[in-house]
This record gives sequence, structure tokens and C-alpha cells, in this order.
Amino acid sequence: MSVAARPPVLDSMASPPAFPLAAALVRAGAALALWERRARTRRHLRAVPPERLADLGLTPREVSVELAKGFWRA
Repeated sequence: MSVAARPPVLDSMASPPAFPLAAALVRAGAALALWERRARTRRHLRAVPPERLADLGLTPREVSVELAKGFWRA
């Protein structure tokens, strides 16, 4: 039975839309993607040889500060 063909009594018993849940799931997914990107970027930074840091415009101190951060920190 399509939604348009439902009797009015059944429509009044329908649950509220799941938009708040969907929005929360989208936000959680975006946060997880951001955390994964930070972790991956820091893993790659850890693999850069020290002599190449200047090519990236970074000092060893800046790299050590960045690598000390958790994946959840910007």
C-alpha cells in the first residue's frame, strides 16, 4: 500500500520523521572522516625524513608538536 493510499487513521499513528537521527548520523560520520584524515596526515608526516621538512616549510619542533596531538585535536 503506498503512502498516499493509507487511511487517515494509520497516518496519524505514524512515527515522527527520522530527520534528527539522520542529521546526527551525518554529523558523526563527518567527525569520523575528519579524525581519520588527521590520523592519516600525521602518519604521513611522521614518515617524512628530517632533511625534507624544510621543503615543506616545517621545523622539527613544529612536526613534533603536531605529532604529539591526538587525532581528535585540530
